[in-house]
Amino acid sequence: MWYKGMNDRNQEIREKVKSYYSELTKLKGGELASAVCSCASDCIPEPVKKIVSELPEEIIMRYYGCGSPIPDRINGCTVLDLGCGTGRDVYVVSKLTGESGRVIGIDMNEDQLAVAEKYKEEMAGKWGFSNVTFKKGFIEDLASAGIEDASVDVVISNCVINLSPDKERVFSEIWRVLKDGGVLYFSDIFADRKVPEEINTHPLLLGECLGGSMSHDEFRKVMRQTGWEDFTVVSSRETPINNEEIEKLVGDIRYTSDTVRAVKPVSNAPCVCCKSQKEYAIPYKQASCCCESSPGCCC
Repeated sequence: MWYKGMNDRNQEIREKVKSYYSELTKLKGGELASAVCSCASDCIPEPVKKIVSELPEEIIMRYYGCGSPIPDRINGCTVLDLGCGTGRDVYVVSKLTGESGRVIGIDMNEDQLAVAEKYKEEMAGKWGFSNVTFKKGFIEDLASAGIEDASVDVVISNCVINLSPDKERVFSEIWRVLKDGGVLYFSDIFADRKVPEEINTHPLLLGECLGGSMSHDEFRKVMRQTGWEDFTVVSSRETPINNEEIEKLVGDIRYTSDTVRAVKPVSNAPCVCCKSQKEYAIPYKQASCCCESSPGCCC
């Protein structure tokens, strides 16, 4: 069952992605065909790496990602992981948020979620508390998974948003569920140009996170269309493919793994010149003035 409003093209892409990762999860070894989405362990900070080393081998072996989208100082926060897979980042964040925090992992793939759920009791015993919930659902429709408006402090995602055929809806949903001042922190694969449709719909290239990748221009456009003004690429590195067949299919497109930080501003921040309170429309701009007499009035 797909989410309401999904068109035929997007449904077909979702089915290809789901089938690809279900097959990977069930195969012994679970290795991807390229190095693109299997480099999540290469660039993680030492404190996170130490926590990962404490996780069950199956979680690590069947987890796919391209970065380490875990911000500092999240103790006590409510964190939502989009496309959590086998739960590697969920369990890392579980320890970092502590007993007073809460971590929710959402994924559409029941095979990957089965691996994540399998170790809930073990990890609760290891950390000394239980603060993890896994939900089956779509990152484009978090409401159907029970994620309420302004209920989350931090949203993270590791090489998953590029798999969505409806990124505008994803970023809109993230905006909805984040509290004012909340943070989106995600790693993803980006292309150096607009990716052709034949790559975006190719089953292998979709599964390997090459089809569906945004260019930076496309990313900036969709972010601003959905209300995001405060966003920064905090790290970027060239992504190797290491598969000749796939390299031929994508041609001379170059890919990078980028980690992005975006902040949802406080909606009732005071006007910078008259200091009055105003519920700003999306997007909020710090330099705007609410005074009718001002030529820069945002009313």
